[in-house]
Amino acid sequence: MEILSIIKFFLTDATQQVKFHRHIMKIDNLDKAQAGVLEAIDELYQLFPEKKSFTPAELKVYIKKKNPSRDITHTAAIVDSAMAQTIGPEITKNLIEAVVERHMAAKLMAICAPIVSNQTSGGLIDTEDVMQEYRDLVASIDRPDQLQDCDLTFEEAMTFRATDSGIKWPLKILNDRIGGVSPSLGVVIARPDTGKTSFILNCLAYFAAQFRKTPHQLLYCGNEEGIIGLKARTGVSLLGVDTEWAEQNAKAFGEQVTAKGGDCIRFHGGVKNVRDVDTLVKRYKPVVTVLDQIGKFKVPGNKLEGPAGLAVIYQYFREKAQEYNTMFMGVAQADLNGSNKQWLTMDNINASKTDVPGELDWGIGIGCVDEPGMETVRFINVFKNKLKYGRKGRSQVSFKAEKCRYSD
Repeated sequence: MEILSIIKFFLTDATQQVKFHRHIMKIDNLDKAQAGVLEAIDELYQLFPEKKSFTPAELKVYIKKKNPSRDITHTAAIVDSAMAQTIGPEITKNLIEAVVERHMAAKLMAICAPIVSNQTSGGLIDTEDVMQEYRDLVASIDRPDQLQDCDLTFEEAMTFRATDSGIKWPLKILNDRIGGVSPSLGVVIARPDTGKTSFILNCLAYFAAQFRKTPHQLLYCGNEEGIIGLKARTGVSLLGVDTEWAEQNAKAFGEQVTAKGGDCIRFHGGVKNVRDVDTLVKRYKPVVTVLDQIGKFKVPGNKLEGPAGLAVIYQYFREKAQEYNTMFMGVAQADLNGSNKQWLTMDNINASKTDVPGELDWGIGIGCVDEPGMETVRFINVFKNKLKYGRKGRSQVSFKAEKCRYSD
């Protein structure tokens, strides 16, 4: 009955539908038909944003038009049953929290029941993810409306858009297009063994040099490569020396890296869950947080796979970027179509579709071609950009692998 009441509630009040729809849809054991009705209501409000409510007849017409070949008798019955529910003002927060709580309790029972009946063991730790998911949902429901008014004048808005933090990238194309580092979600893509990790480490080193003698920190969260080797390569990039020299002069190397600000970079390996990232970001309050590889981080409660599952991960970090005041720099593989290609685009993000690129504030592709004389040449393409002027752009640059550095 609760979901039927919520259907009526959403259909008759656009404000509350906008506020609570995404929380209800995160419940993964909703009745499929009822979930379809809730989705149809959401689509109607997106198509007609000026509408404050819809009638049952309007909803049925839309559902039939959306699926002309289907029998919507069952769906229509759900709509009619929903409209027969008696609801009042108290339904808003109390009812929705009760529904969320009940479904979360069902998820906990599904984990605990097999353990209690001795059918399995070792699964109790999974209850932590369910409880954290529940806390997040309740906290987001408790937050005040997130809609923001902009009281700047048009002149002030343009000036604000054109300015940046002053924290520069190591390449001109990135400074010209993306601008200074700011809270956002971006991704760097490239094929394996083309310099993707070196690019990220080069950026961290370049940022660190600007943070020398300041309290600012940078964070690297990895779930693939050995963290010790990555830290050493970052120091090489910071100094611009050959790896061989650094190995032979380890003491001087370490002292010089520290003097240039290298200690402000915090390296953590084996980070596979977004909760671990949350913990580290809260600890260090980094200006930039690298997520390598971003598509492999686990979001509690996310059972989706493929592009849909990736979209949940990217959406999570985009929302957290503003909350934590950090720039999340994701690292991802380019697909096979990105092999031997100069200019990588958002279509080359591996295993993604429209939903993943849609969550990004910016995207950088690193391309290369397998031709004689092009071994040290890379092609940087800013294929998405919502920052500064929103401009995209391309540039051919040089890559010195032995120094872990890119240059114009």
